[in-house]
Amino acid sequence: MTVNEQDIALLEQLKAGNELAFADVYTRYRKYLMVVAVSLLEDEMEAQDVVQDFFIDFWHRQLFNRLDPGFNRGDGSIFRSYLHRAVYNRCLDRLSRHKTRQHRMDRMPAPELACPPEYRIEHREWQQQLCSSLQSAIGKVPRLSARVFQLAYIEHKSRGEIASLMGVSPNTVKNQLVRAMKILRALPQ
Repeated sequence: MTVNEQDIALLEQLKAGNELAFADVYTRYRKYLMVVAVSLLEDEMEAQDVVQDFFIDFWHRQLFNRLDPGFNRGDGSIFRSYLHRAVYNRCLDRLSRHKTRQHRMDRMPAPELACPPEYRIEHREWQQQLCSSLQSAIGKVPRLSARVFQLAYIEHKSRGEIASLMGVSPNTVKNQLVRAMKILRALPQ
């Protein structure tokens, strides 16, 4: 059975709703389409997203119904040129969106120019007041719980990192965080 005959049989099965036929098309052409997408996008993760999105649409939107078994470009495969063109166009669309987004970002004023000076001062004062209030509230929490809270929520350390830093178990870290949060939530606002 030639590649074209196999593809015609697969296409008929796809049109009948056969999921195994879809799995076969996916298995046959995914690597090839990844090569196409990576060569255009120069980013493997982004290429994988494009190929996966295409296959999802191919099945759910039944894009295979657009294929005509009578039309063949002579390469022996009904699917190859259609899939190539579909992924190629999706990659070009993505590149175009990136270019447009970058163009918009390049035209945006720097944040310090876009924000009026009076707002920046108010914002800074608000941040200082918030920081002061938070430090005051943390001062009302027992020392060990306060330190664990500060490492977790202010210095963004993981529980494992905190346990290692403080020489305590991760369970102790968890308990101290719960204790600190319980005390802080009970404080008057």
